[in-house]
Amino acid sequence: MKAMELVGLNTKWYRYQNRLTQEQFANKTKFKMAYISTIENGDANLTCKNIDNIAKTFGIKVNLLFAEDTAKKAKVLPKRVDLYNN
Repeated sequence: MKAMELVGLNTKWYRYQNRLTQEQFANKTKFKMAYISTIENGDANLTCKNIDNIAKTFGIKVNLLFAEDTAKKAKVLPKRVDLYNN
């Protein structure tokens, strides 16, 4: 997987683990909600500052956003966090 895809999928993974919708996560990071979707789809060319912001929001180390094992798990998550919570 490419770096942008890894960060995107891991962002989705940790967002789901924290039971956050994209809107809630956008509010915490101060990103626009559409940007969250772009990140999670692996289409955002993130700056180091934004990667640091994502990791800080989740309370994790930056390197975890590049982990392939959790990225693979994120591929099977449902489209919406409220479906995941049921």
